[in-house]
Amino acid sequence: MADARRKILEASIELVAEQGVRAVSFREAARRAGVSHQTPYHHFGDHRGILAAIAHEGFAALADAMAEAASAHDDALGALTASGVAYVAFASHHVGHFRVMFQQPLEADADASALAEAERTYRLLARLAGAAVEAGHGRGLAPERVASLCWSTVHGLATLLVEGILAHDATASAASREHAARDVVDSLATLLR
Repeated sequence: MADARRKILEASIELVAEQGVRAVSFREAARRAGVSHQTPYHHFGDHRGILAAIAHEGFAALADAMAEAASAHDDALGALTASGVAYVAFASHHVGHFRVMFQQPLEADADASALAEAERTYRLLARLAGAAVEAGHGRGLAPERVASLCWSTVHGLATLLVEGILAHDATASAASREHAARDVVDSLATLLR
């Protein structure tokens, strides 16, 4: 049964990556997963349930990727910068997750675990921004303002790259997306010095 759930989730993530959030239908996810058209209802209840599961998985993976990237740096600004590059890399490699994570408002009653993972992601960013400010970066901005500035910048860049707007090509290589991310994040770090 868990195998069917995973297959349906993977099929739904592929649908979102290929065609957007609105393309997810239980019938098409079931067809792609090779299960009966009723199986998705058994595992996810309704459309919101599958989107919440995708968001939960995405936020958990994003927080882990940011934390791992940040842990490779001893200096606070380097850790904050690395987490920003990891954010953009996550979006580029997990388009289906990324589109769902920020497409649907996460309500506490819809899926508490998805909301908890989203909050964990923000707390990590806030902690990294706070450490950078404490180390003398941020040009006098409060840590929460640095966190908002960083999140807005990397999220905007990630969205522009994922949707093919900045690169003028949605199929731009991962290396070129990472290069663009490093350029923008390094520029932001220069402004925060």
